[in-house]
Amino acid sequence: MVIEKMTKDILKKFLPGEQKVFTLPNFEKAQSAAVQAYKAKNYEETYGWKFSARIGDPMEGTMQRSVTITRLA
Repeated sequence: MVIEKMTKDILKKFLPGEQKVFTLPNFEKAQSAAVQAYKAKNYEETYGWKFSARIGDPMEGTMQRSVTITRLA
């Protein structure tokens, strides 16, 4: 899924054990998405949920990066 930025609303839709791959415009946005996933456990509406996030290599010929996010709990 191609997105411009990660939002809390996207993270709230994850089910336990679910994994999704997102494409973001550049490394900075991908890193921001990963941080948002890690911090989700502190959001009131997702309190206690845990995510893992892995940033992929740059996509050939572009600045885009993929981020794989998994809801652990």
